[in-house]
Amino acid sequence: YVNPATITDRDGTQIQLSFSAIYPRGDVDTTNPYTGEKLCTKTDENLWNIPSFFVTHAINDSLVFGFGTFARFGLGAEIDPDWPGRYNSYKAIIQAVDLNPNLAWKVNDKLSVSAGVTIRHFDIELAQKIDAAGLVGARRRNDPAPSPYDIDQNLHGDDVGFGFDLGIQYRPVESLALGAAYHSRIKFEVEGDAKWDKPAAVNAFAPAFFNDTGFSSVNWNPDLIMLAAAWDATERLTLAAGLTCTMWSVYDDLVIEFDTPALAGRDRVESVKGWHDAWRAAFSASYALTDAFTARAGYVYDNSPLNGAHVDYLVPADDRHIFGLGLGWDEGKAWALDVSYFYEIVEDYTVSGRPAVGVFDGAFSSGTAHALAISATRRF
Repeated sequence: YVNPATITDRDGTQIQLSFSAIYPRGDVDTTNPYTGEKLCTKTDENLWNIPSFFVTHAINDSLVFGFGTFARFGLGAEIDPDWPGRYNSYKAIIQAVDLNPNLAWKVNDKLSVSAGVTIRHFDIELAQKIDAAGLVGARRRNDPAPSPYDIDQNLHGDDVGFGFDLGIQYRPVESLALGAAYHSRIKFEVEGDAKWDKPAAVNAFAPAFFNDTGFSSVNWNPDLIMLAAAWDATERLTLAAGLTCTMWSVYDDLVIEFDTPALAGRDRVESVKGWHDAWRAAFSASYALTDAFTARAGYVYDNSPLNGAHVDYLVPADDRHIFGLGLGWDEGKAWALDVSYFYEIVEDYTVSGRPAVGVFDGAFSSGTAHALAISATRRF
């Protein structure tokens, strides 16, 4: 997943199946620009289940084949459909599932390299409300107060894209491993369905508008550069550190093009994002309690790519702190088991209002997440 060059450390054939359950929570504070009313809305309670699968096979003493399927990118943000920021977003679900075969070559006892292909299925669902009363001037545009004339908009589409990865691992001495990996950006030409659910009064007044159609959108998943080092400080203690740079500047805007116009002249909607490149720093320690049991602990600081001038409700989050604990059992025979838990704290983020796009003065606050993961490894 991080650096396939490291699979040259594996003998024979190994299979690993992992399962992670993530429970995120958070609040979104908004201020009505017309009345000054302040409201706090909690995100929906969801448990996101994420499986992954890996297999490695040593072809000979130098070549190892590896295959993995996992989710490198993903997003799940759901809020009550009638919340004040509904005209910007109330649901954003993005799922990216990778199929990733690799071939690693052990050049010598110190150096290993790898190359692989990524086949990624990218699925996106976006939902928001359209202020029909505001469109015709019957009230102030995108007024967060309740309205019986809201149109429900749902976009759902997918595509398959292709990329590649390169990895290297170098051991200057037996106790120290240095690694680097590059995972390329991937382009997606998403196509899908745009659906609108109109109140009866709106449909009677404007039956020719906001009728179901198709849509398309060109999107990029960013490339990543990963650096890491692991040091066997003692026979039982290993310390590690890693740095990841994700090139989120590729996500400059989101453009939706409809097959037929939702309104007269409205066959294209553009939302400026202006994200910047982001980095993640990770530190960990593992300690062999016995020959079979290993305890692990780690900390991650994850920098947010959001641009404050264009922040919206699709990603109600900011910089993150992640604290993890783990325990592994491995007697060096056929089976190995690992369990882990992490607790995530999301820093509060002040939002500057842009009522024209349904974003109001307020903040993202009280963001947390719990995650539990278990993996089983079988050797042959």
